Formats: sequence, C-alpha cells, structure tokens
Amino acid sequence: MRLDVTRLSPHLEHALESLEDRDANTVRGTTVRLRRWDSLRGHTMTNNQPNNIELTRRRLLAGLGAVGVASAGAGIGTTAYFSDSQSFEGNTLTAGVLDLSVTWQQLYFGADQSVRPQDYGVVGRPFVNAYPDHNGDGLQSFERDDGVHQYVDLGAYSDPVDAAKAGTNLAFACAEIATFDEPSFAPNQESLIELEDVKPGDSGEITFGIKLCDNPGYIWLHADLVAESDGEHPESSGPELADLMTARAWYDLNGNNVFDEGEPGIITGTLREVLEALNEGVMLAYDPDSDLGVPNDGESVSGDGETLASGDEERVQGNPTCADLGLFRAIKIESEDLPENVGDSETYPTPVGDVTVTVTAVSDDDVREFDFELDGFEVSAVIVKGGPAANVYSKSDTDGFLTADAGEGLHAPLRTDEQRYGVSHISFCYDVVPPEEPPEEDSPCFQPSNTRFIAFEWNLPTFVGNEVQGDSVAFDLSFYTEQCRHNPDPANPFEQE
Repeated sequence: MRLDVTRLSPHLEHALESLEDRDANTVRGTTVRLRRWDSLRGHTMTNNQPNNIELTRRRLLAGLGAVGVASAGAGIGTTAYFSDSQSFEGNTLTAGVLDLSVTWQQLYFGADQSVRPQDYGVVGRPFVNAYPDHNGDGLQSFERDDGVHQYVDLGAYSDPVDAAKAGTNLAFACAEIATFDEPSFAPNQESLIELEDVKPGDSGEITFGIKLCDNPGYIWLHADLVAESDGEHPESSGPELADLMTARAWYDLNGNNVFDEGEPGIITGTLREVLEALNEGVMLAYDPDSDLGVPNDGESVSGDGETLASGDEERVQGNPTCADLGLFRAIKIESEDLPENVGDSETYPTPVGDVTVTVTAVSDDDVREFDFELDGFEVSAVIVKGGPAANVYSKSDTDGFLTADAGEGLHAPLRTDEQRYGVSHISFCYDVVPPEEPPEEDSPCFQPSNTRFIAFEWNLPTFVGNEVQGDSVAFDLSFYTEQCRHNPDPANPFEQE
C-alpha cells in the first residue's frame, strides 16, 4: 500500500508495492525453495528436486489507499506442514495440501460519484471492486444454478450507501472456489485499491473472506511498513501521514463490511501503530471472544485505571467518531437514553463490559454534566457531543493513550464562557491490543470449509491539515497459514529473531 499527498489539498495516489517472494520456508527442518506463486484457486506448486515437497501457496497483490494519499499492497501466502500420511516413495516426500482462498468486497467513501467516477466500480459509489465478481461491476457476485447471488440487491435501495451497509459478503464452497476466474482489480488494474484525490474525512474498508480447504490450519495476519516520505510542505515536520491516519482491523463476524458493536477487534490505532503491531504477526482466532485484547481489570490486557475529568478534553469541530481516533466503539448513548435528573444513574451493558452514567448537572431539561464508571473494560477516549462540536476526553503519555475506568464532571463543549451545550450523545471508545496468542477458549485452529471474515479499515480524520501534503507511505498486508495437524505449538513465522 502506498499513500501519497501531492496536491494543495490532501491527495491520494497509489502504486502497487509488491511483497518480496519468500525464497525459503522450513517444513519440519526441511528447507523448501519456492519457485513460483500459484493462482488464488490454490493449484499445487512443486519443486522438482530429488526430494519433492508439494506445497500450496498463493499470493494476492493489492494496493490499499487512504486519505491524503495512500495505497497498500496485500499478499496472501500459504504453506503446509506434512500431513499425517507421510510417504517416502522413490525418494519423494509429499506434504499435506493446505488451500487458503481469499475473497473480498471493497468500499470507498470518498468523492461523489459525479466528481470522481473513476474511483468506483460500474455500480458506483461506494463500491470499488470485489472477488468474485461475475460481471466485473464492483459488486461481489457469483452465478449459481438458481441464479446470481450478490453482496446486496441494489434494486431494493434508493441510496447505494444504504445498500452497502446492508450487504453481506458471500461464502463459497471449496468446489465453487475451484471455478473462480482470476481476480480483476478494476477500476484500477494494478492494485486492489487505488485512489486519487482523497480528502480528510474520506475512509475506505475491505472485508476479506478467508477459507481453508482440505486441512485445518493456523492463520496469521501480517503487515510491513515498506517506505514513507515527506512532502516537504512548510507546515510539515517530516513524514507524518502514517501517524495522522487511523486504521483498525477486526473480526467481521457477519461479513457486512461494518464494525458492529460487539465484534472482536484485532488491532486499532494510528496507521503506524497498526502496522508495527501487525508486523510482529497476529495469530487469528477461529471463534474469538468480543473482549479479546480489550484493556480491563487485568484478566486479559491490563488497563491503566485512570479517571477522566474536566481539563482532559479537546474540542473537535463537527461530529468526531471513535473510528476517527483509531478506536472501537463500545456504546453510543443518545441524549434521550440518559437519566433525566441530577443524581440519577443508569447502567448500560455493552459486549465488552458495563457502563454506568450518573447525571451531575441538568439545565433546561438537558444533561450538562455527568460521571461514569466502567466494569469489565477500560476506555481510551470518551466523546461528548453537543452543539456544533464535541469534547474528546483522553489521557496519554509518550506511548499513546492511557486507559480509564471512570470519569468525573464530563460535559459537552462550551456555548459561551460559562454556558455549556446540552449533551446530545456520548461515545465510549476502546483500544485493542493483540494478545501474544489467543486464549485457550479462542481456538486458533481454523477448520476447513468454514469462511471467516477479516476487515481492515482506514480513515483520514477531518481535522488533519496541510502538514500531510505530499507525504507518502507504502505498506504490505498478508495472510499466512500453517497446517494444525502435528503442529500443536506453532512458532510465529514473523517473530523477530
């Protein structure tokens, strides 16, 4: 993925940044030189040496772009350990087959269709491209005996954005995957995601459907920051795009390209933070818990136990979201759902823990101030919206956000020097830190013939300014798999030696 900002307004320019072919993989102490990559359909690749080891490997190249200027490369590779039926016939050693297939639907919420139609597929904004796509229009689709199955029925919606949010990625049988054509990266042929003239406030998302055939396997998600450069804008202090963009990855349980409250997170943060964490390799869980990697009382990821208060806020114009901060939202509480009177409390359950809000000030029937307590998780930020702006409460140190389990005297922005806006809604935003390995109850072994969806989203917040003009960043994303059988304690293939 490469991001470039090249105009007076933040501009996105993509170029495909390919993964370097791994020239060797070790299978139970035997080094196997890989001679070529096969197709997405997973045909067997062989190395014609005296000791022949058959492996299934494939690679998907993609460019993913983000605001200001961004593009990304995604590589999909697989390898296999020996199956349980090893044989030595004619000095030939045959490995078990491990097929990893990858499908996707990509969305981009950028310029209007009438302004930049070239950023979108034939069906228009926000659909960009998909795989499979039986007619190449940017909408995931597949022709079966009973007709064409699609990500969504566009004819049922007057607004294509509403249609995109209501759609669902398709799941496929292994026999169907074997019939897929090679993927097209249309409308931009060289990379999966390739956008230009991306502005602050734009965002994009791609959900991958990953599926193993033949054998169970472990799957890792990996990323690599390939390059970055400074656009030398007068307001710039060096390459900043990766620090000002936000990104997040999660388990998209229903494959709808939207983070739904309660879906387990994989990683959140600035683009740089996300890439650095994924560079170490994150083993994915087959059936993850919603609180996997969420800071809490110490049962999973230790929190800091801070208390947010007046003075910890930053006023942000407009309607900032948890995604703008590179965080996940536990809950958004609307004003009509808040307690009405001073001293009243209400507890709100969320998928990651409970939030208790106590009203401490009311004026003209509007909540003006409140306290909160959390049970079971901690937050990195609380957004209090009111009037034309919002107060974003957080604490941080040199390592980033500190987490809080309580807050006192939080309020919406000031309308005058002494009068505050009423609270219109409150969002509680949490971070996710990938555990070194999934807990035992979250089995890391992916079963064959079951599809799981992994989502990756990028965002250039509206408050980013000219300092990113001309900046660029390039990075790679990849999935890596190893067979589970005879491999109970797999080593992280990306662990730094």
